Amino acid sequence: MLTLIDGLPDHVIGIRITDKLRAEDYEKQLIPLINERLEKHRKLDFLCCIDGEWKGMEAGAVWQDLRLGLGRIGHWARLAIVSDIGWMENAVKLFGVFSPGELRHFDGDDYDEARDWVCESGRARIGIQLDAETGILVLEPAADKALNEDDFEAVGKAIGHYLEGHERLRGIMIHSRRFPGWRGVGALFAHLKFVSSVHDRIDRLAVVTSSPLGSLADHVLDPLMLAKVRKFDYDQSDQAMAWLKEH
Repeated sequence: MLTLIDGLPDHVIGIRITDKLRAEDYEKQLIPLINERLEKHRKLDFLCCIDGEWKGMEAGAVWQDLRLGLGRIGHWARLAIVSDIGWMENAVKLFGVFSPGELRHFDGDDYDEARDWVCESGRARIGIQLDAETGILVLEPAADKALNEDDFEAVGKAIGHYLEGHERLRGIMIHSRRFPGWRGVGALFAHLKFVSSVHDRIDRLAVVTSSPLGSLADHVLDPLMLAKVRKFDYDQSDQAMAWLKEH
């Protein structure tokens, strides 16, 4: 049985599951609500609370679940699963790497933490400084925070706003002691989409980091971008900036 959780922001859908899930739970409650919210939001967040021992799903509910996961809602941003089921936490860790959005498990006593996490706004964890005079954008990801879709969305908005009044961006510097990598498959695809949308309007890209992943990013980005890409050590930010400013 499925009931909706009230009192959440409009971009968050909360459900509480007890006993066995039925196909009609999806058809009459969840799917109409998701379709309605997607008219107003590009991405949704989910809070799923499982009370007691989960008794599984009817065959029809399994199909509806797959349809939701593979269809329009496949690009959800955050999903918090709250349960005290032993195997559920391990399953979330296993499948979280492949999920299109961020997926986390919380124990039943941590409901408030789970709710705050899915309701959080302003999620970008990347420093963004764009010098309009030089046309150089400096990005400083937190070393302990993997890049997510919200980071790329914030960067995309900053670049898009600048390019509305300028033909090209002279350069981008990515400055982080330890290159944080991507959080899940969804963030990686967001990154590739971001690169493909602006690559022909950026002159140079400097990856300034001491992480071995910086060299990997160098090799990955170079063939994808028309801009020149160069790797610098973390303490060579001045050299990187001078290179970006070269004509």
